[in-house]
Amino acid sequence: MMKYLVLSPGYPSKDDMYNNAFVHSRVKVYKKEGIDFDVFSISKSGEDKTIKYNFDGIEVNTGNYNALANFLNNNKYDKILVHFAFRKTIKVIQKYASHTPLIIWVHGVEALGWYRRLFLFDIKKFYRFFGYILVNTRQMLFMHNFLRNKKINKEFIFVSEWMKDILETDSLSKGKVKNYHIIPNVIDENVFKYIPKKEENRLNILSIRPFASKKYANDLTVKAILELQKMDFFSQLKISIYGDGKLFNKTIEPIKNIPNVSINKKFLSQKEIAELHKTNGIILIPTRQDAQGVSMCEGMMSGLVPVTSNNTAIPEYVPEYAGYLTNNYKELALAIKDMYDHPNIFLQKSAKAHEFIKEKCSSDIVIKKELEIILK
Repeated sequence: MMKYLVLSPGYPSKDDMYNNAFVHSRVKVYKKEGIDFDVFSISKSGEDKTIKYNFDGIEVNTGNYNALANFLNNNKYDKILVHFAFRKTIKVIQKYASHTPLIIWVHGVEALGWYRRLFLFDIKKFYRFFGYILVNTRQMLFMHNFLRNKKINKEFIFVSEWMKDILETDSLSKGKVKNYHIIPNVIDENVFKYIPKKEENRLNILSIRPFASKKYANDLTVKAILELQKMDFFSQLKISIYGDGKLFNKTIEPIKNIPNVSINKKFLSQKEIAELHKTNGIILIPTRQDAQGVSMCEGMMSGLVPVTSNNTAIPEYVPEYAGYLTNNYKELALAIKDMYDHPNIFLQKSAKAHEFIKEKCSSDIVIKKELEIILK
């Protein structure tokens, strides 16, 4: 039997359940399918020796790059499944497992030029952003050369066409990604079960987001709520916000005393999120940058109507008949008003959202495609 290594810069734990959860979703299926694999989570601040822990029935090895080097030196694999092809990660692999075929998932941060993340720029912390520019430039130069290196046996998986196009553009490698597949992150329909919505569900609006970065556009969610507050039906809405991160307190300050806005500073398990999906009808989830939008797709699988942003890869996952693509916070509010005024539109979009994501991202479809690549 072939043996595989799943390699990721971070993995969920009891203290950080959202840390690359999309990798864990795949790994659970690998285990169910009887595939022989190990998991290694790279931690820059980790120890030189490998530490083991168990999360949700999966044994995870973790440590820094030195620990990874020792791990690869002591274990042999038929293929390495790499999430995020960071320069240092690939260099360690090339030194200690140079002949091992690689399957590489490209998710975003490792493939985007620094200028696409200007929304993160803070003039007060210019030195940090300048440092990021230097690191990013080295990464893009590495990707430029890596894509051209024919000696490395590698195959790419992108979660969206947008992501593949951006990697080629920002690494100055148009047409250089040859051996690739477009396969979305899996959305588990057995966890995010579809229950047909009722008209009154459109009054319950849900936001579940990290507050660690401006990328997640929680400030636009807040502005949309303040815009909705001006509308005569606002008091009928029940808005629930869940999440945590360094920007949480400052971001939610303008809405923290609104009676029908429930603010919950905490992270949630997948099962807890799925329970919330049952009683809500709209997922308010703008973004400034996403290669897919996994939380949004989870909501759609459950039948929530996404009210989101018209940028990056989002249009690939939200057709007009299944949600709302908006360009600013006022359009976010107007989308919710449209569903309030037209409950039939809400019901239609809810059903279509579920159907679309089930056909595109369900476990059977996604995992079948990935297993064909992994096991061949």
